[in-house]
Order: sequence, then C-alpha cells, then structure tokens
Amino acid sequence: MSTNTRKAGVSRRAFTIGAGAALAAGHLAGAAHAQGFPSRPVKIIVPFKPGGRTDVVARMLAEKIQSNGWLSQPMAVVNADGGAGSNAVNLMGRDAPDGQTILHWQHQLLIAIAMDLGNFSLGDFKSIGYTGGGSPVWTVSEDSPYQTLDDLVTHLKDNPRGLVEAVGIGTIPHFVGAMLANAAGFETRYVTANSGADRLRMILGGNADIALFAASEYLAQQEGLRPLVYFGTERLAQLPDVPTATELGYDVTWTNPNWWLAPADTPDEHVAMLAEALEKAIADPEIVQYFQDNTLEAYWMGPEESAADAQKTLDRLKDIAATIG
Repeated sequence: MSTNTRKAGVSRRAFTIGAGAALAAGHLAGAAHAQGFPSRPVKIIVPFKPGGRTDVVARMLAEKIQSNGWLSQPMAVVNADGGAGSNAVNLMGRDAPDGQTILHWQHQLLIAIAMDLGNFSLGDFKSIGYTGGGSPVWTVSEDSPYQTLDDLVTHLKDNPRGLVEAVGIGTIPHFVGAMLANAAGFETRYVTANSGADRLRMILGGNADIALFAASEYLAQQEGLRPLVYFGTERLAQLPDVPTATELGYDVTWTNPNWWLAPADTPDEHVAMLAEALEKAIADPEIVQYFQDNTLEAYWMGPEESAADAQKTLDRLKDIAATIG
C-alpha cells in the first residue's frame, strides 16, 4: 500500500470516527435535553368552554397520563374560547415553543384556516397526533316525508334550494353539508344555527328541514329526529340501520379527530415524548370504553401521519370553501 493510499485511508477513518463522535454527541445532547422535559406542568389550551367533547377528552387523557406517570409533570387544561380559535392560538403563542404549552382542538381549526377566519395557518403548528374522534349524522324531523337520503336528494334536484338546512356559517355542520351537496349535486337554503341546541330547536319547531348532529347528540335526543346518513367510514354500532355516505355512493366522510398541536418550533424530541404519553393514554381500557360508550372511536395517529392527513383535509376544505364563500 502506498503512502498516499495509507494517508487517504487514515483520513477517511478519522473522518468516520469524527462524524460518529459528533453524531453520538448530538444524540446525547438531545437525550439530555429531552430528559429535562417537561420541567413544569404542561398547559393544555382548549378553544372551547368547559364541558364539551374536546374539553372532556383533554381532561380525561391528562388525568390518565398523570396517574400512570407517563410524563414527569401533570397536565393542566386552560379554556380559551372565542375568536374562531384565535384566542386559544394567541394564548399558546405567549409561551415559549418548548412543548410546555400545547393545544387540543379538532378539525374546526382547518375550517377556520380554509375560511380565513383566524390569524393563523397550518404552518404555525406542529402536529403531535390524533387521539380518536367521531362522526356526525345528517337528520330530518321524524314527520318529514323523506325516509331516505335518496328521497331528499331527488327532491332537492327537482326543487333547487327547496329545503332549509340549519347551520352555523363556517362550522362543521356547514362544511359537512356542503361536501355532501357538492358530491350529490343539490343545493339547500341556510338558516343560522350556531349550536346543536339551536339546530335541534329549529328542526323540532319546523323552522328547518335538515340539520347535522354529532352521533352522541342524536342518540341523546332521538325523539323527533330521523337520521338519513352517517359520515363515518363505516356504520356506527349504535346506529346499525343508518347507512354511510360512501355506501350510498358519495365520497364524503368526516371523522373529526381529537387533535393535539404544539407551536411549529417545538423541539421534535419534546413532541415525541408528548406523543408517546398520549398514545399510551388513548389505548387505556377505561378510555377506550368511554369512547365506545360515547359513539367515538379510540385510535392513535402519530405526528407525521396526522400532519399529512391534516394537510390533505385542509386542501379539500379549501375546495369546499371556494364553492360556498
């Protein structure tokens, strides 16, 4: 072996050892950094008042994580409703992007972005993951002449805008109804109803013909309502006779997830630690049973997969927004 060859070999070997040492040092530094996280209670901001699904799920999972020691610090829920979610996002933005303050929301966030209702974009967040979710049903009153979705669609095609749909503009009922209308080729007229209670009152009072409800809302009420279609990927066990939109030939689903988010600059290792704790919590038998009892599905979708799913959903919602804006 020539001297030049030996020198080259030594140089390559020295470079390899040096790179490996640097990489190992980087891993050790990252591990040391992660070991100090969380250094204080993790603040979970919920953009709704206490008592709703998003708030209840956040509190249940936080309690489960704390009771099992899956994070070294407890998690505390802070409610910040209003401003189409901007109040919650702004509150999160006041703290350092270190994973100590995170957001628990759902895909109303994406609707707000699609409708340009908030002062934020998808790029402002890093997805921690989805912890289950649920799907809604589209209903008419029980004395409605429409026994099936096909009956209703046929009527609306023959009588454009001939029925009244109770929605809150820029809400999930608004967008899910619009997705179905676009897929089936019909139009309704809107009447403003910003809550499930408003929609129920309008349906039962004869001031609206159609309204969307969470499956749990429908099952709690039932009397006076007739469900025509379910927007899950498959039929709901508690509503075995209600077909899905996809069964009926419409490519429309809405599986609204419990979505955990951190500021975009949050260290990946902190996101990974939060994700690991949440994944354990959503698999806990007590949590799974609660979800099943409340027409929800308990599942886990991690940071990368949930981020990709959110982007795909946002693209679709922007297309819908362009047709209703």
